[in-house]
Amino acid sequence: MTYTKKTAIIGIGNTLMTDDGAGVRVLEHLGKLPDHVSILELATGGMTLLHHLEDFNRVIIADAVDFGGSPGEIRIFTPDEVSSIKTVGYSLHDLDILMVLNLAKKMGTLPEEVVIAAIQPASLEMKEGLTPRVEAALPELARRISELTVN
Repeated sequence: MTYTKKTAIIGIGNTLMTDDGAGVRVLEHLGKLPDHVSILELATGGMTLLHHLEDFNRVIIADAVDFGGSPGEIRIFTPDEVSSIKTVGYSLHDLDILMVLNLAKKMGTLPEEVVIAAIQPASLEMKEGLTPRVEAALPELARRISELTVN
């Protein structure tokens, strides 16, 4: 018998803030996924994320992340491979993802495997729609996320 990890792909982002919505919009580009994979859209992220972690063995978080790359550049990493430079959010919905994951770890609800599928935004201005380079990179981000769901 093969053990399959119960996996969630969680798209995070605000679609009213240009490229910040990329983590949500990439969900539209995912094709057929294995039965053990669930897709969750958490537009607000923050503390809402905390309540969606404990039911899964593996979580893939899709989000726009400013890692200093070129707009549309994709990076896949684990929370242990990075540190946050964010100091204060605007609200509980704007808490840093790494802070939420750390809290889940302390509570004993962090999945055994967490991966962040990040795309470098070009703009985070208050405006609907993605910038062209980020929009063009979504199929590749979706492909990379899909690859992560295979055991």
